[in-house]
Amino acid sequence: MIVKHPHATDRSRHARLKRVAVAALLLAACVALSACYMEPDRVVDSNNGLTVGDGGQTFDTVVTPTPSVTPTPTPAPTSNEVDWSAWDFGNDTATNPPSNVSPTNALISGATSAPQIGTATLPPTTAPTNAPSVTATPSSTSSGSSTLKMGSTGSDVKRLQQRLKDLGYLTGSADGDFGAATEQAVRDFQAANGLSVDGKAGTRTIEKLYSSSAKKKTTSSSSSSSSSSSSSSSSSSSSTSSSTSSSYTNGKTDIYLQLGSSGAQVKILQNRLIVLGYLSGTADGEFAETTQAAVIAFQERNSIYADGIAGPTTLTKLYSESAKKASSVVGHLGSLREGTTGSAVRSLQQNLKTLGYYTGSVDGDYGSGTTAAVTAFQQSSGLKADGIAGKATLNAIYAALNGGSSGGSSSGSSSSPANYGKTASSNGYTTITTGSSSTNVTALQRALQATGYYSGSVDGSYGSGTEAAVEAYQRAAGLRVTGMAGPTTQRLLYGGTSESGSYSKLDVGSTGSAVKRLQYALYELKYYDGDISGTYDTVTQNAVMVFQELNGLAIDGVAGQQTQQKLFSSNAVPCSI
Repeated sequence: MIVKHPHATDRSRHARLKRVAVAALLLAACVALSACYMEPDRVVDSNNGLTVGDGGQTFDTVVTPTPSVTPTPTPAPTSNEVDWSAWDFGNDTATNPPSNVSPTNALISGATSAPQIGTATLPPTTAPTNAPSVTATPSSTSSGSSTLKMGSTGSDVKRLQQRLKDLGYLTGSADGDFGAATEQAVRDFQAANGLSVDGKAGTRTIEKLYSSSAKKKTTSSSSSSSSSSSSSSSSSSSSTSSSTSSSYTNGKTDIYLQLGSSGAQVKILQNRLIVLGYLSGTADGEFAETTQAAVIAFQERNSIYADGIAGPTTLTKLYSESAKKASSVVGHLGSLREGTTGSAVRSLQQNLKTLGYYTGSVDGDYGSGTTAAVTAFQQSSGLKADGIAGKATLNAIYAALNGGSSGGSSSGSSSSPANYGKTASSNGYTTITTGSSSTNVTALQRALQATGYYSGSVDGSYGSGTEAAVEAYQRAAGLRVTGMAGPTTQRLLYGGTSESGSYSKLDVGSTGSAVKRLQYALYELKYYDGDISGTYDTVTQNAVMVFQELNGLAIDGVAGQQTQQKLFSSNAVPCSI
């Protein structure tokens, strides 16, 4: 028999009590935890009838549910790529997009509002960052260049100015710089031809200007701005301006004036030289040595070959607004005698000193010393020795200064440009003139007709109508107006003659037919006024230098390969100074 110790019984009882207490505590903890559990909210989608639960998850911490947002469905684009090659980028207005571009993803078809798809509305439209921008094309003239206006420069402006000069609206030089004078000339032309007057040479103005229907300036063709000139000018200045203008505005520029010439055109020439300060006195209409000296001085001052012959180039410059004034009087028209003072006397004294007749001071005071010098010169020249420097004496003094040279041959000589030009020939082109009748005339008439200068019948006969058309073309092209279709006229009219060919170098001292062809080509282009002598002299050299300058060539006065290739091509630029 086993007997339990009393203390063992107590320990067993105590262990059972502890287990019961622990079990009670665990039960209380479970109850507490079960009281903290909350079932998540259940969301119902009314559109689709779907119940959204908690996804089967359990949580051991308290979580506040986040409200869900109903997404707006986005329509899928029709195409992911845009065929930009189908767009027309040449127009300045919106065009229809390519067929594979959907308005839903590229609203660049000109629609005023975003299209609606079902009940969903697209967000505000913005152009794609890579969409091409369409820029308006600037308005252009008929020649392809932008509108010419104040401040424009270049060859287009120069052609514009030359055409305005030919029509009588511009008297300044064709320098390629669109300034105030050119703007005024454009205004005058626009007013006279029924165009909008703004002083800008836009498309309509250019088209009218170069058309055969362009109206020339008449005495009534004055611009509105001219009539609104300042009224504060004094009547005396207005009178002076009027008389100055009338002294040369009727001067012809397609003639030759030289020693022996006389008449109204010589008088106009002299008046213009007086206005510019080269001459003093009263114009007498006789082209004698004194007038020749003034012409030479003008040519030297204005960078023109100084031969004393007032030909087209000299006259054009003389009657232009850009003509340079004299630094001092060269000669006097009339008589000078003791007691006279001024620049004309100073010039006389200097000339007598050069000839060795005067030793006093050049002070412009016609005193006893000057009288004695004039008398001595008259005695040695077989003139009436009265000490008065009259017309005959003054002309004799200038003749002595020039070594008695007449300064050039008569315009009726065989070497004159007018006579040489009748049979001039170069690089396959021969002059066609009045009276000719051939297939060459037919080709000429067709070319003139195509350019709008000839409206007669193409009959192969060079009559007055054809001659007038040639003159009109020559004026418009800036060529010498002869009425004869010379080699250069034909080259520029027909075009297509390239700057090519092989040429022998021509320089001062060269002679022969090659020089004649060179001189006549320079004559047609208005660089040369002298005789077609066949001798490459300093006058020819000067003409070549001016040609080289205006045609962008090296300026050396030598007619080498490049110079002649340019000269005998249809790209040769006529003289505009």
